[in-house]
Amino acid sequence: MKKWKLLIVLFVFISCSPKDRIMEGDLAFKSIEIFNYYNLDQSSIDKWEKILDSTRQINNPSNNDLYFLKYFDNLKKYKVIKSPWVRVKFNDSVRIVYFDESDYKLLKPYVSHDLVDNNRKVTLKMKIEIRDEYVYYCKQLLSIKKSKGKTYTSK
Repeated sequence: MKKWKLLIVLFVFISCSPKDRIMEGDLAFKSIEIFNYYNLDQSSIDKWEKILDSTRQINNPSNNDLYFLKYFDNLKKYKVIKSPWVRVKFNDSVRIVYFDESDYKLLKPYVSHDLVDNNRKVTLKMKIEIRDEYVYYCKQLLSIKKSKGKTYTSK
């Protein structure tokens, strides 16, 4: 019996990463969005890769160039370069959260102008893996709740 208890405790510790958190936040929208390679065809991806490569060759890159390169390098490093994503307003900040395709399909029907026009907001409860300060990945979408309230939007 003691062996079973020890085995269960070990399983719980192994399965729960310290970077995983249950987080809740509201869908948020911005008029000008960043992007990744999600839904791009291979020729478009190749063009962007050439732009990134040529930007790396600049002798004195601007701060914007450096930010741009770091952004794409992190997307690749954390394996979300082709993942769909949404903005989520948590209590203290607005973050981009990346999803697998099946969970993202559940969020596609929620459009900013419909939510704003109808004074609605969408609250998500998710199991989040924090891969980096700016790379949040939804490992499991636990719930989606539409309710009265203001949807966060910014320019």
